[in-house]
Amino acid sequence: MRSSRSLLAAVVTALASVAILMTLLAHYASVLTDSSSFSSRAVTVVHTGPVESLIVDTVTGRLMNEVGADFGLQPGLQPQIRSAVRQALSDGRVTAEVRSAAASLQDELAAGQTNSLTLTLPDIGPSIASTIESSSPQLAEVVSRVGTITVLDVHIPPAAASAIHDLATVGRDSSLLIVFSVALVALALLLTPDRRRTLLGLGLGTCLSGLVTAALYLAGRSLVVGEFSSQAARTAADTAWDVYLGGLETSGFVLAAAGAVVAIGAALLRRRRDPRMRSYAGA
Repeated sequence: MRSSRSLLAAVVTALASVAILMTLLAHYASVLTDSSSFSSRAVTVVHTGPVESLIVDTVTGRLMNEVGADFGLQPGLQPQIRSAVRQALSDGRVTAEVRSAAASLQDELAAGQTNSLTLTLPDIGPSIASTIESSSPQLAEVVSRVGTITVLDVHIPPAAASAIHDLATVGRDSSLLIVFSVALVALALLLTPDRRRTLLGLGLGTCLSGLVTAALYLAGRSLVVGEFSSQAARTAADTAWDVYLGGLETSGFVLAAAGAVVAIGAALLRRRRDPRMRSYAGA
């Protein structure tokens, strides 16, 4: 009977460790299920240094091609356009476009129905034109006619799209996972004939879950950033990863440290209360 309870407690302990890992991942994956949070973070990404620079360079290059036929390579033209593009990114219309595009992307990612990560700015021309109209009306007229500019278009492998969909599904159940994890921990402690040993197992399992979380964060960032060819795009992708999942690595290490503390405490408590271990230590 005792051995059966020990085995059952060990199984529940292992399940609790897995549940703790899934709960932490689900907490951060929940951003995939919240359109408002996802869109707000997209705006933050756009206004983060490396990403903003990438967008400014891309849009400036497109505009230089558009206005080149009318204005040629006039001195100071490119810096003027670059400054106007950077200023336009803070325009309310452009911010609204970014939010709308991010909301659509969130729906597609959560449904597992997208095969590309795309950022387009359909009405940025008029926003840029309004910032230079007073100094150069002719240039502003040409810029205002510029159509949709695609800033980012990256293929998402089917396996990655499926993984994102699965994460979104887990993210919807983050609250239930918290309750489930607590219930499993309580059940393991209730079933076990040796609570100190079970606490040791829970501590070690929690420590491992935290380390796995940190490893998944680092490995995932490496894989995502590796999908981009240019250094600027890789830097931008790394920035976006931190904005959306920043804190997951730290949370993993904190969870690992907490598990280690529980495991060490359980080991020391077991050593103090086991007369055979005290006798062995005295010898």
